[in-house]
Amino acid sequence: MSFDNFFEEVKEEFNYEEKKQEFIDNLNMLKSMSVQEQTLYKKWQEFNKNPDFQKFAYKFDLFEKKIWKPTDINNLDLTISEIENLDPYVEIVDNTNQTSVENWTLLRRLIHTMEYVANPGRNIKIIAKDRNTNKVLGMMSLGSDVTSLGVRDNYIGWTKDNKYVDGKLRCTSIGTSIVATQPFGFNFLGGKLVAMLLTDESLRAHWKKTYGDELIGLTTTSLYGIHSMYNGIPLWKTLGESAGKMSIKPDDSVYKPWMDWMKEERQDDYKRIMTQKEGVSGPPTGVKMQIINYLFKELGIRKADYDHGFKRGVYFSSFYENGREYLRNEIDDSELVMRPKFSQGSEYINKWWKRKAIKRYTKLHTENRLKPEILYYSDILNMTWEQCKEKYLGEVGR
Repeated sequence: MSFDNFFEEVKEEFNYEEKKQEFIDNLNMLKSMSVQEQTLYKKWQEFNKNPDFQKFAYKFDLFEKKIWKPTDINNLDLTISEIENLDPYVEIVDNTNQTSVENWTLLRRLIHTMEYVANPGRNIKIIAKDRNTNKVLGMMSLGSDVTSLGVRDNYIGWTKDNKYVDGKLRCTSIGTSIVATQPFGFNFLGGKLVAMLLTDESLRAHWKKTYGDELIGLTTTSLYGIHSMYNGIPLWKTLGESAGKMSIKPDDSVYKPWMDWMKEERQDDYKRIMTQKEGVSGPPTGVKMQIINYLFKELGIRKADYDHGFKRGVYFSSFYENGREYLRNEIDDSELVMRPKFSQGSEYINKWWKRKAIKRYTKLHTENRLKPEILYYSDILNMTWEQCKEKYLGEVGR
């Protein structure tokens, strides 16, 4: 070896069998967890296995001050007055501004139990705020809708041709993040407000302007089954449960060596997955999930053994009286008829939500069950997994 090459990095040899066993062991560990524990574990990994988080730590305190909270949650009259005075609105994040996107992503990660993974395809990031205080009430995002979801497809009456040949899948979106800040969410039904704000007319107009398609309806799923914050919201319809057939995703530290191996040893297959385009078979799903499915076949792992089985509630918000007919390609744009509740916009949302929020808060206050704390995950950084479980497992799903 020449002296010039002496200090070159020595690449670790990829031991196929050892890496395979590591992959399987990691899947088995994740499979043994409950849905709540697995969700929190991914959250802990998000903070502690991501080198970028340390460099953003200086923003943690600053962002916490942006979260809305009542002046004195135990003062009944004052807090009811503050709820009545809230003027919620949605702010769309400029996706071309890197700082704005980074700030949205960081705050979303700090307030939500579920890890954040940017979905492929279309993506609109949104902040729910109060006009009077400029404080944050919640975070939302809209993305390319999932290609297949049984109860939703049955509700719409969709065929594959409707979705892919007619292009109607581009006319719905999925709410990939819908989360209220705390203590707003628990004490004042903030999650219901944030979910309703996602139907705002400004977001439909932004979708049309950005992507050229009418936005006819929204899909979303709950984290933990059919009982969720979406139940009872008049702008969202409960459709049922997902099949629970999604495969467990291994830790990145286990997955990435295999992705690198695939780049070198299975170049054609890797390029095919990474460069696929929308077509009659539908738009691309998550690249990571496709690579994981490929690795299951490569390693001789039965996919069914590692389907997490966590069924999620499925919900749909249909803006138009005849929106399903449009999505089945039976009518055109000129025939769409907006549902009255959506036509009323923020006036309807505020009236419905404030009545419910005050009733909820008053009941919790009377029963001494208020939760005044801000739920904010900044201290997970540098925690051990055991410390994280001890402090936060009971808060998962709040």
